[in-house]
Order: sequence, then structure tokens, then C-alpha cells
Amino acid sequence: MKDNSGKVMLALLAGASAGVIAGLLMAPDTGEQTRTGIKKWANKLSKDLEKNLQTGLDEIKNMSSEAMNKMGGANKNGGTTGGNASSSSTGSTGSSAGTNAGGSSVTNV
Repeated sequence: MKDNSGKVMLALLAGASAGVIAGLLMAPDTGEQTRTGIKKWANKLSKDLEKNLQTGLDEIKNMSSEAMNKMGGANKNGGTTGGNASSSSTGSTGSSAGTNAGGSSVTNV
């Protein structure tokens, strides 16, 4: 069987376009009124689209910053996604020296 979905979509698009054109030509409004209405509709659509795109970009930025904060928090809390600058010794009698995130030396005895 052949895939005719492209032809079907093209036919639907052509039919819808013909319907819109016929509707505009047979409209009871004058050409100037029709053009004014189309301009208003296009401007509204443009503003709505711009608003939706800006909202989407803001959400992406927020998600990105949240992800970066989580990754940074994992590093500060001893996560394995990056180098942890401090080291500690637990359960031994020896000492261990390291540097904490603030840059000062820490010595555990």
C-alpha cells in the first residue's frame, strides 16, 4: 500500500484555502471593511503568538536555572557530578586536611 497522507493533507489545505477565498469574495462587507477586519485579526494573532512565545521562553529559562541550581547544590552537598573541594576523615585517628567551598583550610583530627 502506498502512503497517500501527503496528498490527502495537500487536498485538505487546498479545499480550506478555496473555501476561505470564496467566503471573502461573497462576504457582505466592503473590501475595505474586510481588509480592516483581517488586519485586526492578524495583529491580535501576532500579539497572542508573541506573548505565548515569551511565556515559553521564560519557562525554559526558569527550568534551566533550576537545573543549574540543582547541579550546583549537588556539588556543594558532596554530589558526584563535579569535584568536591573538601575532604574529611571518618572513623580514623589520623588527620585529613582539605579546602572547603569558601577557600579556607579545614583540618579534622
